[in-house]
Amino acid sequence: MNNFKKLARLFNQLEEVSSSLKMIDILASFLKEISPEEARITAYLIKGKIAADYKSIEMGLAEKLVIRALAKATNKTPEEIQKHFHKIGDLGNVAFELIRKESSNLKIVGVFEVLNNIAKASGKGSQEEKLNLLANLLESSSSLEAKYITRIVLGTLRLGVAEMTFLYGISKALVGSKEAKKILEHAYNVFSDLGEVAYQALKYGIKHLEKAEPIVGVPIRMMLAQRIAEISEIKEHIPNKVFVEYKYDGERIQAHIKNDEIILYSRRHENITHQFPDVILNLKNTFKGKNAILEGEAVAIDKKTGELEKFQVLMTRRRKYEIEKYTKETPVKYFIFDILYLNNKSLLNENLLVRKEKLEENIKENEGIALAKYIISENQNEIEDFFEEALAQGAEGIMIKDSLSVYQAGIRGWNWIKFKKDYKKELVDTFDLVVVGALYGTGKRAGTYGSLLLASFDPKTNKYYTFTKVGAGFTDKDLEELPKILNKYKIKEKHRLVSTGMEADVWFEPVKVLEVEGAEITISPVHTVASDIIKKGGLALRFPRFLRWRDDKSAEEATTVKEIYEIYKKSK
Repeated sequence: MNNFKKLARLFNQLEEVSSSLKMIDILASFLKEISPEEARITAYLIKGKIAADYKSIEMGLAEKLVIRALAKATNKTPEEIQKHFHKIGDLGNVAFELIRKESSNLKIVGVFEVLNNIAKASGKGSQEEKLNLLANLLESSSSLEAKYITRIVLGTLRLGVAEMTFLYGISKALVGSKEAKKILEHAYNVFSDLGEVAYQALKYGIKHLEKAEPIVGVPIRMMLAQRIAEISEIKEHIPNKVFVEYKYDGERIQAHIKNDEIILYSRRHENITHQFPDVILNLKNTFKGKNAILEGEAVAIDKKTGELEKFQVLMTRRRKYEIEKYTKETPVKYFIFDILYLNNKSLLNENLLVRKEKLEENIKENEGIALAKYIISENQNEIEDFFEEALAQGAEGIMIKDSLSVYQAGIRGWNWIKFKKDYKKELVDTFDLVVVGALYGTGKRAGTYGSLLLASFDPKTNKYYTFTKVGAGFTDKDLEELPKILNKYKIKEKHRLVSTGMEADVWFEPVKVLEVEGAEITISPVHTVASDIIKKGGLALRFPRFLRWRDDKSAEEATTVKEIYEIYKKSK
């Protein structure tokens, strides 16, 4: 069993590098020297978590409780800890300074067990239990270990290691190169659990993961679509007949059905079952098989007219309390468009024609459940007419899908294409961008942020490249809430994974994602999207306008540099 200090040293190394290649080398060296169970733990902790996202185990503790635990561990008062915190600005560094021990006997597995016990403590007296567990752990740790334990429990350990970077590290550790990355990516896309992939790869070998199959109750990473500017482009990418479906303006939901139990997962694998009791009831009344994994879109429906409502209306259902009240006030319909698993058999490698057939055999439509409306066609005029019909019915566009394609979990490929277009705009689509900085507001916006600096993600380099700054589109209420939403991610200087030629008054961890629209993409001397290709500058979005926050997306799921460059090329 390895000491936890070895893992703390890994965190320290990763914190000091920005190159994804260096990160992969550091991870590979570390993974060669640890056990499969320690690899599982490392995969979780490196992302600042103690389990896969879908298990919904939150570690983040309140600052006040962590301050009390640090005070107890160091024989100081909470006021003294607070004073240090105010001066340094990071409780992890406060722990590092005040716990002056070079070594400890803590093991990786042992620390992980304590962290789990802290997370699971609930009910009467749980706060004191959490406090004592954390204080004892900090008291037993070295200064470096205490620094990272503190950040883990606060939810502020953000090392910038993307999932794919970690998978490449496993590949290099086991086969000496990125050669095994496709098998590892496939397993991760099916299991949605970095820890499980790491454990199985080290325990059984990478070849074993080729057999990775869906498990009911474990969310599959959702297949993603490319975009086009004109319907005439379809044939360039899909030579076969296509399914053309309504693209509904709702929340994408994966439904896992096993006997009488149904679990609903959001795009980010958050368990949202409790928010849609009506969908659960209607699914129970409509599904005919033993078990299944379905995918569809939940859309708010106007009570009086039965018409489709906008996404913003559906979001009133995103709450912890008064669910029944809002179920009545905002009814939803679940439009199912795919089936990935049925009666103990994976359908991922079946083509879409077969999957649609299975769907229609096993789902009987009712008041709250419908199959996504579609046509099968290869005629451009017919597709354009269907697009117009979709818009008239309240959809936001259409999805075009290769009828012979398999389900590529977690992949954004040309087997699926989305087409949404407002003919008054030059640009094809909106952009989901990461907030990396802000400029203070003046006049009416004094006391909040006047504009936000936004970036695109590049999975190849594991970095964020700025694309625009947005100040338009915010309501007074939006502006008032900006500090509440963003200040927890505030950092002292530009994040090491952010590339920009712009200065900001405030810098943030690249965590929060929002959606913007704009007029056109131009070349800028200060923004850095695709600057390695453009040479004379980077790409920038002109006249951006805020549309909404995308809490259903992680920073790594933001619009990529490659996507933006492709849109720019087509616009020219």
